[in-house]
Amino acid sequence: MSLIEFKISVPTDNGYLGRECNSPSCKKYFKVHSGSIKSEMHCPYCGMEFSNNELHTQDQVGFLEESGKELATAYAHAEINKMLGNFAKQFSGNKFIKMTHTPSNFQPEEVKPQYSEHKVDSELSCPECGFLFQVFGIFGYCPGCSSENMLIYDANISIIRKEITDASDKARALRHAYADLVTTFENFCTKKAADIPAKSPSFQDIFEARRFFKVSKSIDILEGFSIADNLCARRIFQKRHVQQHAAGIINEKYIRKIPEDANLLGMNVELSESEFEDGCLVIRRAVGILAGGRLN
Repeated sequence: MSLIEFKISVPTDNGYLGRECNSPSCKKYFKVHSGSIKSEMHCPYCGMEFSNNELHTQDQVGFLEESGKELATAYAHAEINKMLGNFAKQFSGNKFIKMTHTPSNFQPEEVKPQYSEHKVDSELSCPECGFLFQVFGIFGYCPGCSSENMLIYDANISIIRKEITDASDKARALRHAYADLVTTFENFCTKKAADIPAKSPSFQDIFEARRFFKVSKSIDILEGFSIADNLCARRIFQKRHVQQHAAGIINEKYIRKIPEDANLLGMNVELSESEFEDGCLVIRRAVGILAGGRLN
């Protein structure tokens, strides 16, 4: 049995095509420029690699199925017309068999997509491979080459800042901002540790990450940090921790990590945009050292 193939073009949004991660634990949406599409690509969120044909969104799958049905039906009608026409010719001179054939005039209907591609936060070009893509929320990988670079960090920070600016509830937005900043650092470290045989620590603790990379790669991600830088980093990570695990109340574990705040034991943790901005700069330095000194 021969395979019949139809070419169907999925419409783009200003040259960008929606993609959806095929991992059951991710399933997140992103866009890639039609000129950058590769046969194999990475999810920008979880980093897993998939064939481009595995990254269709559910809306696109529905559109392709409906278009395929129309084209397949038209093909079937054309083949039946051809077969019956040949039979009619074959028996045209036979006085015992009379066969007439009225060709089908079936024309496939144009299937128009009943969906629009989603709006996303950022349009990016990977400095390593030039891949053009768009993401929604924080991410960790270039879909084209899966590289880690400072563009990824800076793009994530821009996204987080915009969420703070646009938020009606600033306190809630700041809670998410601290958490997303730590997640951005964690994603970067996880990617950098992928080729290290030793078991990775929790990269939600910047000092555990420091110890790990000093031992495994002889890289001190806090090299040159001042006392103020060090304190800022500790506060960002520990405030995120108590928000996530202690209902935002400063506990004894927090104080052990940050004895400078001993007088705040039992109080609600305070978050601020200025502290967040300081944390972005401090953590950017750590990520830049980890990325090989590429701070631009």
